[in-house]
Amino acid sequence: MNRDVREDELPGIGRRYTVSCDDGGVMTIVVHNTGRRDIYVLPSDSDHPAIVTFDDGRARAVAAILSGDYFTPPAVRGVQEVMDDLVIDWVTLTPGSPGTGHSLADLAVSSATGVTVMSILRGRATINEPTGFEVLQSGDRLVIAGRRDNLPAFRRLVAGK
Repeated sequence: MNRDVREDELPGIGRRYTVSCDDGGVMTIVVHNTGRRDIYVLPSDSDHPAIVTFDDGRARAVAAILSGDYFTPPAVRGVQEVMDDLVIDWVTLTPGSPGTGHSLADLAVSSATGVTVMSILRGRATINEPTGFEVLQSGDRLVIAGRRDNLPAFRRLVAGK
């Protein structure tokens, strides 16, 4: 769950989600086991909440509107087009992987593939933002980010797949 959303179980009723609003207010959404949703909005300058109730179908329509399915503002659309092509993935190295025993700099991973190694999970240790001097080992799980069409080149160079 997002750090800005608090979730509470309401036994026999459903779940309650509390969200802090940008203007300092608070919105609480109660999702009933029946599918009904009650939304309580308490503005920062009021002691009286506004209350709205939706059935499941209308709640899903409102969610689609909020998520941009009906209309995506132009500023968001540009970011979304870029983000839609970006991928975060995990690659695990084996003893036979071409990258095993080589540093990220030796492999020239970023310049050769356009993919960035964001973290290396090695046993119980996590190496965040590894330097080019980090030597890859068998069993390393690499957390990578890059354009979808660059991933095959990265896999060939580093993992041999």
